[in-house]
Amino acid sequence: MTAATGHEPVHHSGAPGAPTWSLSGLVAAGGSSARAAELEQLQGGSHDPRKNGFTIQALALAAHAELDAHLDATAGVVFHVEPNGENVTELEQAYIRYRRPPRGLTAIAGQFFVGFGEENQRHPDDWDFVDVPFALTRLFGADKLRTQGLQVTWAAPLPWSSSFQFGAYNPNGEAATSFLFTPGETLAGHVLQKRDVDAVGDLLYLLRWSHRLGASSGQRLGMGISALFGPNASGRNTNTQIYGLDLHWTRYRPHTSQTPVLDWRTEVMWRRYEAADTQDPNHETLLDYGAFTQAVWQIKEQWSSALRAELGDGNRNSGDDPFRGNRKRLSLNLTHRYSSAVKIRMQYNQDWADYLRDGRASSVWLQLVYQAGTHTEH
Repeated sequence: MTAATGHEPVHHSGAPGAPTWSLSGLVAAGGSSARAAELEQLQGGSHDPRKNGFTIQALALAAHAELDAHLDATAGVVFHVEPNGENVTELEQAYIRYRRPPRGLTAIAGQFFVGFGEENQRHPDDWDFVDVPFALTRLFGADKLRTQGLQVTWAAPLPWSSSFQFGAYNPNGEAATSFLFTPGETLAGHVLQKRDVDAVGDLLYLLRWSHRLGASSGQRLGMGISALFGPNASGRNTNTQIYGLDLHWTRYRPHTSQTPVLDWRTEVMWRRYEAADTQDPNHETLLDYGAFTQAVWQIKEQWSSALRAELGDGNRNSGDDPFRGNRKRLSLNLTHRYSSAVKIRMQYNQDWADYLRDGRASSVWLQLVYQAGTHTEH
């Protein structure tokens, strides 16, 4: 599946309109010292391993087709199993892309992952870890931020790669936790109500400015600033703003720009959530932040190791709230690429959180990732 990043997609040799297919799967096994209910809160992503034993994290089927010289289309469905055994199948992405390279313009329309930062746009089979950083699941929800809309990217005519991105999207649904989300759900004790989109001001909007620099031979540095603005469902006139900063540095093997020796990513995000209307006695402003930094080392051709550190917190006595309270996590893994289509990963997580029974929890996971078919760039 191709993430909607505004970068040029991989081109295939097939005739225009002839689709290429891909199948990917993630299966995990392991356990945690946390109780079952605590584990589901620690692993907030819908494709994270969230129970002791075995987990089908994701089984994804995607199709991609070049329609003509400027248009291509992507669609994908994903299947996973909930901790209670429920089977879930959903449309993950379905969009059409228009690209005009000489003018530096790319536009996509449909359903896709919103272009906030980098990690929000990565699919599970491209993750460097068994699970998604918890800052994203806190601010965006179990499926990260994915909705329907229009997103336009313009590459500025500069000596380095610099792009500006604007997006307008539907603010509701299960994958829009910080915005209109689902009526009846709660956020920090506030019951979300049904709120309709009646005007263009009720949509969700994205602004992003990003750069990629070739710092020197064999290195590349990327950085970006993102901002989201939209309504939330805790009141009739309430709004949410989310801001983010991302950095990405890669060092490559000598004489190649394809094989990274070290890949380092950092993202920091901050949310201002206006909870309940100003005339409501329960009115308050919720402030939350989350951050992670991770590094992946290519030890040998088929072996890599990764380390990730995360933290997050919120105001207004959020300590007992598993999705807003103070929390930290340290993750270490080792990945073996068995073949071009299969990799095996072992990961250890150490969590610290105020709401945990013992204040901390240890988890160990073993993961199998496989891919078949034509794997397009994410």
